[in-house]
Amino acid sequence: MKTILSLVGLFLAVIIFGTIFGFSATLLFIHATDIVVGADSVRLDMNQTLFLLFLWIGAAAVTSSAFTVVYSIRYPKNGIARVITHTILCLLAWVVIIPLSLECADKAGKLEPMQPKDRLMTASYFRPHDGKVYYYTSVNAATKTANGVSFTLNSLNNASDESQLLENAPLMKSNILPFSDVLIYNTMSRSKLVKLALPALYLNQQAAVTALKGGVLSWLTFASWGLALCTLIGVRRLFRWRLLNFIAVQIGFIAICAINLYYSWGWNGNLLGFVTIPSWMMNCIIAAVLSCIGILLSIFRPDPNMEHVE
Repeated sequence: MKTILSLVGLFLAVIIFGTIFGFSATLLFIHATDIVVGADSVRLDMNQTLFLLFLWIGAAAVTSSAFTVVYSIRYPKNGIARVITHTILCLLAWVVIIPLSLECADKAGKLEPMQPKDRLMTASYFRPHDGKVYYYTSVNAATKTANGVSFTLNSLNNASDESQLLENAPLMKSNILPFSDVLIYNTMSRSKLVKLALPALYLNQQAAVTALKGGVLSWLTFASWGLALCTLIGVRRLFRWRLLNFIAVQIGFIAICAINLYYSWGWNGNLLGFVTIPSWMMNCIIAAVLSCIGILLSIFRPDPNMEHVE
């Protein structure tokens, strides 16, 4: 019973804290796209906020299987009970939690396409643009013009820098979609969350909703991803060292997610130009291989993780 409760507690903790972290980070990013340094903040849309909350509940449920496998590496006692509990939790995630979160997110609304912002720049800040640095001393909101100075930095020698006084000059406009201010863009554009995580999450959510609306068979095809992730527990005892087992689980998790994300982005499963494997078949093959590895290891070799347990 202690084994079951520990895994259930971990499962719930991953979903709760994963949702809080992902939701907060995404909300801050979306809010940052509307910010102009020195200007009033912009209110968030409640429908969009609820959409993100439910979206991250589903995303956290996807990652939960990796954590329960890693936990089984750290605490390997009661192996059969752990495998059964892990399997039940994976089914709960992919049959109940993820579909419900997708339905709630779809009802709440959706993320609007990132459009160029039309917010006025503020005075008293240095902003780089097209090889120049602009400093506005005053901004006219009615005419969208400003007074100030611009600098062209040609070298490290400040004496050679060219400067130009600005009087009723049009406000600078930068192609920094989806941000409103180049100062925020220079900070946020380097983030991996912006470049990789958010686009991948959004595109996969669209594919998941499409599968869910397509009926039971359509969803089971998509949820074969969860079957492959569930069987990662088969490699938890692949090596004699815990660290290597941990790395194997992480590599497997990333590889399975990458393959399924590739399918979500439009890949048809064509391999080497002569054979096409649908996503459900690919996931079933992965699940079969990992399951066989786990079964064979459990029969022919003692659990190496147990050697580190006092």
